[in-house]
Amino acid sequence: MLAPVARFTKPAPVLRRLLREADDLELTVNALRRFVRREEFHLAVATLERRIDVDQAGAWRSDLARAAMVALLPRVMADFARRYGALRGGRFAIVALGRAGAGEMQPGSDLDLMLIYDHPPAGPQTTRLPASQYFSRLAQALVGAITAPGAEGPIYPVDMRLRPSGNKGPVAVSLAAFRHYHAETAWTWERLALTRARVIAATRGFAPVVEAAIRTSLCRAVDPATIRADTIAMRARLAADAPPSGPFDLKHRAGGMMELGFIVEALQLIHGRTIPALFQPGTAAALAALAEAGIMTATEADALTEADHWFRAVQAMRRITGLAAPTQDAAPASLAPILAAAGALDFTALIARMEEQATVVRRAFIRHLGDPDHVTPDHVTPDHVTPAHVTIDSSEPAGDTTRWN
Repeated sequence: MLAPVARFTKPAPVLRRLLREADDLELTVNALRRFVRREEFHLAVATLERRIDVDQAGAWRSDLARAAMVALLPRVMADFARRYGALRGGRFAIVALGRAGAGEMQPGSDLDLMLIYDHPPAGPQTTRLPASQYFSRLAQALVGAITAPGAEGPIYPVDMRLRPSGNKGPVAVSLAAFRHYHAETAWTWERLALTRARVIAATRGFAPVVEAAIRTSLCRAVDPATIRADTIAMRARLAADAPPSGPFDLKHRAGGMMELGFIVEALQLIHGRTIPALFQPGTAAALAALAEAGIMTATEADALTEADHWFRAVQAMRRITGLAAPTQDAAPASLAPILAAAGALDFTALIARMEEQATVVRRAFIRHLGDPDHVTPDHVTPDHVTPAHVTIDSSEPAGDTTRWN
């Protein structure tokens, strides 16, 4: 019997009760794996049965991830302290970006994470490791716990490439290094990604400190023309380096989900320094704030909100049904839920709705940022482009190799 929808809204208390008897880290990880997989299944079924919509499912799926990290972090830290000692005054935070940060996680979404730590000036040695090494190993232990395979798979797949310096940087970054990096050397794409950053778990009192550092980084003065030029050039390069795999590659196609995200994120960076209220991690909330500030019309914001909802609803249903590339001849049992999510009576209407939404997004992109078809991709070096924007993931169902972000 399926769990009632109301259960999804409060995963934290359920997890606390579930983990009371998990007296070591291995038991905790095993329990979290089972709990997350079960809840993900119930969310998928509730979406398939249209008991909840994609916005509710995305918010509750993101709350589930947050509750899992809140439960896991202190247990990893306690286990680590037993082996290496406790670093007196040390603080640690898990920052989610991408869909997890925006509260819009989709079926199969991984966790885009950044790990930030802080500690007092050097004092009496309380651990067997120097502070930087201590937190680096702690971060590795945390990621290892999240991604350790089990019969149910990992708790979550994790992507760490949005941290400062990407794969070339340390797994965890100090608060001071984070501040310096984003004040001096961060690329535009890294600042775009940071608009969706949200602390989802932290040691006591550290979350507000990290949130303030993120906000300061986002409000750094940058020429709006530079942000527009970099964003347009990134879109042009991505079109060349990671073209859409097919008509239903809703992320990479012209006027697709990536372009919609770029519109919102670039406008937040351009105007957020003077209008901090624009920094809303969720797409719909950010679009509403942009309209409230007069940066776009309410009509345009509503149209883009509808497009965002439509893309996510169709993408979610494709993942749930396993029908990555719908066709006219697809099995009705698989195609019908996608048509229902799209508000389309048949396959022809589905294609028409998709093109209609993509046209809305592409016109808005050109209006606010410029035309990527009239830009030479070589304007931007590869280092400007975040790997998360271009990664091809072989775990996708056949017919659609777009990364599940």
